[in-house]
Amino acid sequence: MEKLILEVPSMYADHHVLTVRDALTDLKGVDEVYASSTWKQVLISYDPAKVKPKAIEKTLADAGYPVGEGETPILVKASAIKRDPKWETLGVRTTKTNQIDIDMSGEHRRY
Repeated sequence: MEKLILEVPSMYADHHVLTVRDALTDLKGVDEVYASSTWKQVLISYDPAKVKPKAIEKTLADAGYPVGEGETPILVKASAIKRDPKWETLGVRTTKTNQIDIDMSGEHRRY
């Protein structure tokens, strides 16, 4: 068995890890797959007589996770506005603690 570590930048969430693992474990010759969305890496233990690294990379690409390509999507882009643009129009925002919650929280909350 040999080991292969691949960078997969588009694998950024747990459901991506499951998809990558399913795709690779179905490949003949792949023994173990450890995938991390935190490190965006996949560690594959495989039999080089049954599967080649290029076939592993092609399987990942076919599953939508090309090796070493792309970057983690940014869900919200930074803008010049650092606060809620509706802040002035929404009025004062206040919270009120329910007396029952205060009574249930104990003495340390009163001081």
